Amino acid sequence: MKELKIAKEVAEVEYDRFLEQMDLLIDPNDMELEDKSNYQKTRARIIRAICRGHLVINDDGEAVYTPQHPKSVYKEPITFHERSGASVVVMDGKKKDHDISKGYAAMAEMCRIQPKNFATMVGEDIKICEAIFALLMD
Repeated sequence: MKELKIAKEVAEVEYDRFLEQMDLLIDPNDMELEDKSNYQKTRARIIRAICRGHLVINDDGEAVYTPQHPKSVYKEPITFHERSGASVVVMDGKKKDHDISKGYAAMAEMCRIQPKNFATMVGEDIKICEAIFALLMD
């Protein structure tokens, strides 16, 4: 088991601050069973990353994740800025039915890095990035 650097209770407070700062209106009570299950996994994954010290919520309420997996090529901290219109418009430049490319292009625009950087991540690193992105795109 990996060492926890931050108490779970503190991580939960930080997670809630992230939701508030990013104006994310998430109420599991209003979700269908499958959506609720997916949300609970996303929340747990993000809180675990905060506990491990790999993910921090900065003063602006933005999630900043530092990849940790030894096989991930990209290792620089990644700041997930608040979603903007540009985050969605960038998807227009991708081919129809290329949903992953569209998602990575939007995530890269939001983080101000190249989409290829996400393609070089594996395991927990890409899962956490995708989890943060999914929340921000809701």
